[in-house]
Amino acid sequence: MKVLLRQAFATLGVCTLISIPLTSAQAGWEATWIERFDGISVNWNNWTAQTNANYNNEIQCYTDDDSSALRNYDVSNGTLKIIARRGAVNCEGLNNINRPWTSGRLNSKDKAEFLYGRIEARIKFEELRGGTWPAFWALENRIAEQPIKGDNDTVNWPNPGAGEIDIWEWYGRNGSSYITNFFNTGGCGSEFRPQYPGGVSDVQDFNVYAIEWTPENIKFFLNDQVVKEHDISSCPQYKEPMFVLINVAMGGNIGGAIDPTLDIATMEVDYVAHCVASSANGATGCNETTPMIADADSDGVANSVDQCPNTPADVRVDNQGCEVFEEPQQAAPEPASAAENVIALFSDWYDNIATIDYNPNWGQATQVTQVQYEGDTVLKYSGLNYQGTDFENNKQDVSDMDNLHFDYWTNDASGLAMYLISPGPKETHVAIEVELGSWQQVVIPLSEYASVVDLTNTFQLKVTGSGTVYLDNIYFSKTVESTQGNSSTDNSGSSSGSNTDNSNTSGNTDTSSGTSSGGSSTTGSSTGSSNTTTTNTPANSASNSGSSGGGMSLLLLTLLGICMYQRRRPLAN
Repeated sequence: MKVLLRQAFATLGVCTLISIPLTSAQAGWEATWIERFDGISVNWNNWTAQTNANYNNEIQCYTDDDSSALRNYDVSNGTLKIIARRGAVNCEGLNNINRPWTSGRLNSKDKAEFLYGRIEARIKFEELRGGTWPAFWALENRIAEQPIKGDNDTVNWPNPGAGEIDIWEWYGRNGSSYITNFFNTGGCGSEFRPQYPGGVSDVQDFNVYAIEWTPENIKFFLNDQVVKEHDISSCPQYKEPMFVLINVAMGGNIGGAIDPTLDIATMEVDYVAHCVASSANGATGCNETTPMIADADSDGVANSVDQCPNTPADVRVDNQGCEVFEEPQQAAPEPASAAENVIALFSDWYDNIATIDYNPNWGQATQVTQVQYEGDTVLKYSGLNYQGTDFENNKQDVSDMDNLHFDYWTNDASGLAMYLISPGPKETHVAIEVELGSWQQVVIPLSEYASVVDLTNTFQLKVTGSGTVYLDNIYFSKTVESTQGNSSTDNSGSSSGSNTDNSNTSGNTDTSSGTSSGGSSTTGSSTGSSNTTTTNTPANSASNSGSSGGGMSLLLLTLLGICMYQRRRPLAN
């Protein structure tokens, strides 16, 4: 499972990244994180007061005040009270503009972030008069909103990385229903308004609101009863961690006109929790009685599946409890193609063509640098939207080549696509199914481009995608038939057809972000640690398992190659 989850244990106040699958035949739950509000003030290890939020024409000033006589957060008797108060202030978080109300908005970004499982809170709201708009909701963690940590949180709402799920929203005089909703660029999900069984007065009693979330499905719950279910299996979003928010807005697009007799409105929260599916118990909810996950090294991964039992608690880990790194830990694998069969654009293993520009000014947001791992130079694309490579003054005839190769490493990209471009411009792309956390070798047959691009006169590449991406060993290759007669074929990538984009321009190329569907790639899959990479054999290599002599020769050559590689590229300890 190629997913991650960041969480913060309330008892430790640390940030951990894990992923644990939610099984379809889930038997119980284990809590990974719970905020019980059992102190005397807000636990700022778990929450950030989002003081510069200014959306939807709301009129409140959000503060971080949990101690003054007019505080907007009161933690007492085991609950949090978020209190909206009438009273004009110069709002510090909004450049001192005057606001007629103060209120509170807490989020768990960078402190408690979750991918899949059950997210639950027990909440009541004490006011029915018009103008109020309390909510319990979630946002994808790459959104460009406070706090800005600089961990690729540059995405604008509601693009991939910044989508929204509203678990519970209610507004004054809304009657006996509340709002569940999705906001994303994929067009998946929709608004649904469940009814309170006892009518509008139910909002003034404690209710348990929750979602259960898998890569394929989200269920919404009211007091442990399913009120709505959405199929998100084809949704391009909601496949990365989200953080939770609790707030009381005033006025605005939803809150509407504020009742003139209203001076104070309070949302009371008993707990907020996240749980993962477990067969260790029969727990039906995710609350203060749910057993905490058994986790000896406090890295957020259950002992039963932890393959790295001594991982520190303050590092990001994968679903096996092993550390996840922000950047490669070793060089990309050595290319397999012989130099005489290669036209190299970027690689330390070959002589690259002359007069090539790896960072042409096309108005892109991507930041390009060159970094080294084990002495090998790598292109680093930070904040990728699109990025060109330009060899216009040294156009290349690749019509007698067979494949375009490149290696990539990323820990956060949600998609990649590689374009090949000839003058006109004529361009088309091939979409790549992204694997996270290890070097991946991609081999794209040039036939995927040939129907659009003039292969006799290529002059640019373009990469689109997201996140931070490392690229190496970009080259064209000619396939040479094996004389052994026994080479195997390993095409582990998926093919979904080519996609033509003749309308895009080069040099001042289209500034579209993300990737388009379609295209095909032959991708070497690398699993486990990042120094284990499977290199594809050419797609048209002969296959003959009956030649044992050839097999022995190939084995000897492979062992010799491994020895040579070890001498040239020693692995990191």
